[in-house]
Amino acid sequence: MSYIEKARALGEALAKTPEVQALISAEAAIMADPVARPLFMEFREKEKSVVTSQMLSGYAPEKDAIALVELKGKLSAKNPLIKNFFQATQKHQRIMAMVNLMITTAINGTPKAEDLPIPEEMKALASQLLDPKKAAELMQSGKLPEGFKLPPGMKLPGGKQP
Repeated sequence: MSYIEKARALGEALAKTPEVQALISAEAAIMADPVARPLFMEFREKEKSVVTSQMLSGYAPEKDAIALVELKGKLSAKNPLIKNFFQATQKHQRIMAMVNLMITTAINGTPKAEDLPIPEEMKALASQLLDPKKAAELMQSGKLPEGFKLPPGMKLPGGKQP
């Protein structure tokens, strides 16, 4: 199987994940709602403007980026469908970041914890997770490294609770 075919298979598998399905459902709910839809479309237009500006100049003007974040907060507080969409988007982004990390790691090797763009206090924890032997032990035991807590509602692979 070529790498293009494997990429397509990965995309098809990701499309079936609960995170992607939740994102699709959340957006469909917004589009079907006569109150949420225009609010959401306003956000999308402003988001597109900020992204376009960033692509053209290499950075987004700070005032525009701040205004977009503020609008997102206001819309989340104002409409539960939009709040649900933003929460689903965040979960989707986490999954995509993990997939990207796995691909990057396969290409470039496992990064050192000290090279990761994370707070210093998390680097010791990250080094445990990046060590293949330690990570395999943790996955088999169903235990988390000391000091590591899963977000509320998140479970370990296999549905285990820490």
